Amino acid sequence: MITHGRKARKTMPVALLVEGRRCLVVGGGTVAGRKAGALLEAGAEVVLVAPEIGDYTEGLRGCRGMQIMRRHYAPGDLDGKPFVVIAATDDPSLNRSILEDCHARGVLCACPDRGWEDGDFISPASFKHGDLTVSVSTGGASCRRARLIKESLSRHAEALGQSDLLVVGTDHRLVNLAGRESLHLSGAHLDETTAGLRQILGLHEFMIVNTCNRMEVVGLGAITPALIALVSRVLGLASLEARCSYAHCGKDAFRHVALVAAGLLSQTPRETHIRAQIKDALALSHHNGWSAGILHDWVGRALRIGNAIHRATGDILAATEIEDRCLTYLTDILGDLRTRRVLVIGAGVVGRSLVQKLLDLGAAVSCCTRAQPPAFMRAGLDTVTWYPQTQMREALGEQDAVICATAGKDPILTAAHASWIDPNHPLVIVDLGVPRNVASDFAAGRASLRVANLDDLNHELRSDTGALQQALVVGDRIICEHIGEYDRVCDGIHTGD
Repeated sequence: MITHGRKARKTMPVALLVEGRRCLVVGGGTVAGRKAGALLEAGAEVVLVAPEIGDYTEGLRGCRGMQIMRRHYAPGDLDGKPFVVIAATDDPSLNRSILEDCHARGVLCACPDRGWEDGDFISPASFKHGDLTVSVSTGGASCRRARLIKESLSRHAEALGQSDLLVVGTDHRLVNLAGRESLHLSGAHLDETTAGLRQILGLHEFMIVNTCNRMEVVGLGAITPALIALVSRVLGLASLEARCSYAHCGKDAFRHVALVAAGLLSQTPRETHIRAQIKDALALSHHNGWSAGILHDWVGRALRIGNAIHRATGDILAATEIEDRCLTYLTDILGDLRTRRVLVIGAGVVGRSLVQKLLDLGAAVSCCTRAQPPAFMRAGLDTVTWYPQTQMREALGEQDAVICATAGKDPILTAAHASWIDPNHPLVIVDLGVPRNVASDFAAGRASLRVANLDDLNHELRSDTGALQQALVVGDRIICEHIGEYDRVCDGIHTGD
């Protein structure tokens, strides 16, 4: 544990423009030598006065701009009014005398000893990385703490210059619904995961795309096998076989994000919901401090390319949303939905779309939400019957179909709910949730109940793989044409622009 042995002083951070200006350092020890070296590095003309010169300071002899005078300090050394003075002898009373002489002449003076509080400035712990200079100060309260933070930031800055775009995750193509449920992030699990990701040195920025068919981290990092392994472990992917997850770096990662944004890697090809989900993930990341400008720039460019791909593939592959697959499934089983009563549980993006599409098909639609009628009903959909979840028994009534499209850690429909349903009335339930909204034992022993989940829809309603492959070829061509968007962000990282 680091303790603060001194009371911090209020300071205003500045960067002194000492290039070409005469500065005076009094003292010949290591501390004086370090201060003189820092001034020389900044371009100052340094005069160092001391009767004895230590090895560290002696090593500065011959440096451009360095003048060493082996004698005792005299007030006349302040003639000509040096820009700044550093009193760094091992004699506190002499340092105090130098400080008083400086104040009498209006010269800024620092005393890097126990009398530092009476000086005019302090030197923070600093490092340089190219044109970047970073300084850390605790106001004099804890030099050790400032050094530790400086060293950590120095490693971070060095790694940043070697950083690139990274995607680590899995999706419906590699892991079935049960596997994706165990990886899905929400509540305390999400908090623990993001806390773990923030502790990974070398992962500078990240966002989490956490949907019904994918869970992945898109980040900016100093990419090494160790970094990828750490991210995978924090996400829980290490428990999967190697073929069940992916890691894309650099241009491959940029391509992946663009294709995801175009909807071409979705369970329902060319879906449009994924773009909003990516934007929401990026906004959440920014709000929580997980990401800043670089990742926003990269992902924003990938989104724009994804939009171009989506438009260009419209003649090849019809856009399909998950709710379209759901309604096709219901129509195959129930026939014309105009004669059917359908309950939608949930009022998010998918729930609202389902309600509107069902109304367009002429179905008798009910909607069930937690406590309040959804906003879209208050906006004019007065033909929809609303139920709070406390009236689930009445909501289930004699529905022909129930569609669950809500987020939550625990199932919405359980075996207890099934006991309320007439055993002689067939009921089709489509569960679009991840984790699943319908408990695994919901339909146990009930032949009249038929439950389908996302994997069932994917199995029964497969896309035209030939058209999808053709769309992917078009997508890759557009990405190649716009790969300069990726390169421009890269150049900005590595050059510091």
